[in-house]
Amino acid sequence: MRLGMIIQPKPEEFDHLKELGLDFAELDLNPVNFFGKPVDELRSILPQLKEASARTGIPVGAVGRWASHVLNEDGSVNDEEWANVQAVIDMGKELGAKRYLCSVAYVPTLSYYKNITAAIAVLKKIVAAAKDAGMETSIVNCMMGGNYIRTPEQWKLILDEVPGLTIKYDPSHSFVHGGDKGAYLQEAFQWGSRFGYVHIKGVVQLGESDEPMTWKMRDYMESHPEMKDEIMKQMMQGDHYYDNPPAGIDSINWRAFFGILYKHGYDGDLSIEPHSRTWFGEKGDWGVKYTIRYIRDLMYTPDQA
Repeated sequence: MRLGMIIQPKPEEFDHLKELGLDFAELDLNPVNFFGKPVDELRSILPQLKEASARTGIPVGAVGRWASHVLNEDGSVNDEEWANVQAVIDMGKELGAKRYLCSVAYVPTLSYYKNITAAIAVLKKIVAAAKDAGMETSIVNCMMGGNYIRTPEQWKLILDEVPGLTIKYDPSHSFVHGGDKGAYLQEAFQWGSRFGYVHIKGVVQLGESDEPMTWKMRDYMESHPEMKDEIMKQMMQGDHYYDNPPAGIDSINWRAFFGILYKHGYDGDLSIEPHSRTWFGEKGDWGVKYTIRYIRDLMYTPDQA
């Protein structure tokens, strides 16, 4: 196993990972409206990122493009977004990444059946493009951007139809569909053999998650920017019962989760995702270092056994 972390596409971020003693970087090059940068801008800084990786000895373990609306309203592939997907895959190849992380947004104008069949077709195309670039593909279990291929309901229909596709699993996301205790242990038992990549992110939550409504409100805000202030006020008011503290001081039973990973023989990458409105600055830095110590203690290394 290796332990890495998601970083911003900035050269100095590699130096930070080296200082933390981490093993690799993850770069998620998402659409602009989902915390990303234009593809042309990313291409322009690619040489600096490549140099920083080589200089620090911190490889890029994975690149991703989440919240990708790669399907048109009729289920066909959107040429403009496909060009962006291909560009990110090409950048991943140049950076030496071995894993591509993706998602597929639900198309409201199509039936569930047609969404599934269209997703299978485009995922086959994504897997093939990534394979040509020397990467394996994992689909994320995050609901950002309308991604719906994130629970056993969809995995049962899609994974066997898309050879080479695995799951990028983040146990914190199961709290969205699994209640206040989550469904992550059951999902890991049943689907752990299909995990290709794992995110490390803590979660605390009381009751049912309001994340689905939060994303809906955000999408509405994108369509109605004149209401941004009021919508943001409502979103902030609904954030009292959920947070993403550092892994190890949260609700997830990480020891049991790792026990299940080992049961399935998982030996892939683990990527820390610092993600919280309350954990930032000095406290956030402490939290990342805490998580590194905590997760390192759970990582089985045969030559240290």
